[in-house]
Amino acid sequence: MTKRINDFQIAEHFNLIEFQCPCCHKVLLNPLLVSRLEILRQKISKPIIINSGFRCQKHNEEVGGVANSKHRLGQAADVRVIESEQSEFCETALKTGFIKAIAYRERGFVHLEIGA
Repeated sequence: MTKRINDFQIAEHFNLIEFQCPCCHKVLLNPLLVSRLEILRQKISKPIIINSGFRCQKHNEEVGGVANSKHRLGQAADVRVIESEQSEFCETALKTGFIKAIAYRERGFVHLEIGA
């Protein structure tokens, strides 16, 4: 079986491939983002599924991301969270050290950001 580029563990519960840009497969990732996600996962005792990690400029524009998106710097991730759990998840994320935890209720995810 051939291993894909970026397909390796970077933390106990996360693989680099989860954070790569879906269009070009490039990835830029701040290690602090991963460590905070690990801590958050331990606190909530549930898997965290990454919807969007790094985005190249082209992909960021395609999805309507802001020009100065933290996704472009490897400092943000969108994670799948059902609407009924988003408020508590955001509170826990902020207590874990994320500087932003924005719920996208109807879309079923939370945007998480770390500082620079």
